[in-house]
Amino acid sequence: MSTTPSAVIRTAGIIADLLRAAVLAAAVFTALSDQVEGAIRLGLVFLVLLAPRLAGLPRPFDLAVCVLLPVATAASLFHWYRQITWLDWVLHCVCTGALAAMVYLLLLRTRLLPALRDQSRGAVVLLTALVGIALGVVWEFYEWFAEIVAGVRIGVGYTDTIADLAMDTLGSLLAGVALVAWLANGREPFPRT
Repeated sequence: MSTTPSAVIRTAGIIADLLRAAVLAAAVFTALSDQVEGAIRLGLVFLVLLAPRLAGLPRPFDLAVCVLLPVATAASLFHWYRQITWLDWVLHCVCTGALAAMVYLLLLRTRLLPALRDQSRGAVVLLTALVGIALGVVWEFYEWFAEIVAGVRIGVGYTDTIADLAMDTLGSLLAGVALVAWLANGREPFPRT
């Protein structure tokens, strides 16, 4: 029995919606357990996960964000980064890439970027990479503020920041290539399904 591409895309949307619901349930459970910081983080992740759904972004990109951001949040909440040192780099790469693609598509959707027909493939990759790099810089500002100003022990430093930004850049470039491949197959950036 073969599966049609539209069935796969519908399934991706269903899984993404289930993951959104799971993050919301986890935020409520964490809040009821008096774990305020975790509840706030999960609540913010839930709000970010709503963006691709509300904007009608392609389901595979929606699903990528809905899988990766909760994993990164869990890694932070359960201190997996301290136990598995390379996990930080991997998650910086894949999460920033997924977010870069999402934000690129949101900017396209809101017409803050030129229409796709007015962009070359190289421009799509470059703009996606620039979005991801900007997101990475904002995250590193947050980490600096949390550690230096708020006194939260994160363990950041020059080497960590540069490595994180390098992985953000790599992930965003790969996300740009994935967007080009998606669009080159004749798919719409904002499908109706």
